[in-house]
Amino acid sequence: MNAIKSYIEFMHLAIEYNMNLVGVDPRDERGAISTEMAVVMAAMVAIAVTAGAIFIAKAQSNANNIPDTVPAPG
Repeated sequence: MNAIKSYIEFMHLAIEYNMNLVGVDPRDERGAISTEMAVVMAAMVAIAVTAGAIFIAKAQSNANNIPDTVPAPG
C-alpha cells in the first residue's frame, strides 16, 4: 500500500513539473470552471449519444417485428 501511495505522489509531482515546464500553473484555479463545465458537458453528450443509440436500436427492432401481411378479418 505504501508503494502505491509513493508512486501516486511521484506521478503527481511529475505531472506538476511538466505543466510548469510548459507554463501552466497547476495551483492556479483560473479556468477551472470552464474545465469542469467541459467535462460535465462531455459526459452529458456521451449519455445522450448512448440513449439515442438505444432508442434507434429499439425502434428498428420494433419495426422489424411488424408483420408484412395482415390476415383478412374473419
